[in-house]
Amino acid sequence: MTRFLAVLAASAGLLIAGGTPSDDEVFRDFVSWYKTYTGTFAPPAVQAAYEARLKGTGVEAPEAARRIGVLRKRMAEMPREFAALHFDRIYRMEAPPFRTAASQFLARMVEGRKPGRALDVAMGQGRNSLFLATAGWEVTGYDISEDGMAAANAAAARAGLKLKTVTASHDEFDYGIAQWDLIVETFAFTNLADAAYRKRVMDSLKPGGLLVIEGFGDPSGKGPRNVLLAGFSDLRVLCYENRDDTSDWGLQKARLERIAAQKD
Repeated sequence: MTRFLAVLAASAGLLIAGGTPSDDEVFRDFVSWYKTYTGTFAPPAVQAAYEARLKGTGVEAPEAARRIGVLRKRMAEMPREFAALHFDRIYRMEAPPFRTAASQFLARMVEGRKPGRALDVAMGQGRNSLFLATAGWEVTGYDISEDGMAAANAAAARAGLKLKTVTASHDEFDYGIAQWDLIVETFAFTNLADAAYRKRVMDSLKPGGLLVIEGFGDPSGKGPRNVLLAGFSDLRVLCYENRDDTSDWGLQKARLERIAAQKD
């Protein structure tokens, strides 16, 4: 045990001051620090605060810059260890940077539709799940943020509603085959460019099931056109939008892409 503690202490010293820790060691140290971080959640602010911490503990500027480069790459990939902490922090905010009411696009697309089994992808605090449950849908939601889902379940309990929540990433959740009458993805940050993922989603819809997606589009206008239309061409498209609008996530003007499509 004494030898283990000595090795652990030596490793911590390597990270805080001199030496060149591996990329994995850099990331583990950052995640440990981020658990106690109390500043704004915006990635540039997080990186600036961590860089200041490194320099304040004696890390030389070139090495600090290298470590920040490692973190920028890892954070862009949104590994689960960071993403869960990141979204937990957002969902605990008193004034969260997202619309807490249900997606207006979703509300339009399900109006008059017979309730059935619904899946809320990356459900967060449950704004869409609660809306659907109120309308009579049997709702399952999944997310990596346990704090977000705890808030959703608490709100459901207060309203006398039932939700099924599952802690899982997009890769881990089992969509099943012909399971859902409705699948909702609003700012879920799924990899819609991945044909295998799109097939999982389409296979999991029941015949007549509806897929509703809302998220960020390509603001440059130089990327592939009509990505969602092409990607879900095997479904019957009921509505498609690609335009600038105020986003529910971030509450800022952005290029948004929306689609509602039904499985025949």
